[in-house]
Amino acid sequence: MKRWLTEPLIHFLLLGALIFYAYDALAPEEGREDDTRIVVSQGQQEHLVTAFTRTWQRPPTPQEFKGLVDDWIREEIAYREGLAMGLDTGDLIIRRRLRQKLELLAEDVIALDEPTDETLQAFLEENAGDYRLEPRYSLRQIYFSTDYRGGDTEADALALLDRLRSGEADDADWAELGDRIALPPAVQDTRASALAARFGDAFAESLGDLEPGAWQGPVPSGFGLHLVILDAVDGGRAVTLDEARDQVLRDYEARRLQESVAALYDRLRERYEIVVEPMAEATRDS
Repeated sequence: MKRWLTEPLIHFLLLGALIFYAYDALAPEEGREDDTRIVVSQGQQEHLVTAFTRTWQRPPTPQEFKGLVDDWIREEIAYREGLAMGLDTGDLIIRRRLRQKLELLAEDVIALDEPTDETLQAFLEENAGDYRLEPRYSLRQIYFSTDYRGGDTEADALALLDRLRSGEADDADWAELGDRIALPPAVQDTRASALAARFGDAFAESLGDLEPGAWQGPVPSGFGLHLVILDAVDGGRAVTLDEARDQVLRDYEARRLQESVAALYDRLRERYEIVVEPMAEATRDS
């Protein structure tokens, strides 16, 4: 049964039904048998009580309930009189509020259908690039300052790299080599994004090209150049649905709502002749 609820045609029909219902329930009373009659229905009263209880964590007293009803009646009178006087015409706030209420109808339709695990899994696979665990690195780095060394920075870094690889430089003393900087000489099991925040994007992106277990470089950063040795690498992976269910569900519902609202406007535009007048030359050139 849930499968047919995901069909776009069903969404159109449900949206149409909701729009006509909302129009019938909320539209001005013009043309009805008695446009001076205001009915505070049982449903409206229950809504007032529910809203009050949700806000104050208790039901209203009889006096408070009478005040809620009186306030709703005043609001209804103001609404009808305002429409009768055309106060809504050209009001940007009212236009935006009506648009918001119309689009909320699409959200109500989406809420009728809770996606199955199969639907969420398919969405996850279609957007796998958005749901990956980041690579994590454990590394050591030796820093070379371009401000201090100038044009010799790369040559100095390569010279030390040769000494480390040949054994001329003592690997045990690596932390004493290079230049000083307020960055950690070693990091453990750190996400790529965290490394990018500390060392810069260029540094984090370069790590994916390095092989673990040997000094390599020089690797650029936002501060200069570095020799780097990767002690451990977790290359990241696609997440499972169980690991990212909440996020996948939010993204799926947001995407479906966006598509439903777009489809709603496409369908409603068919009822209108759209005319976009050309702009005046002075306005277009300014």
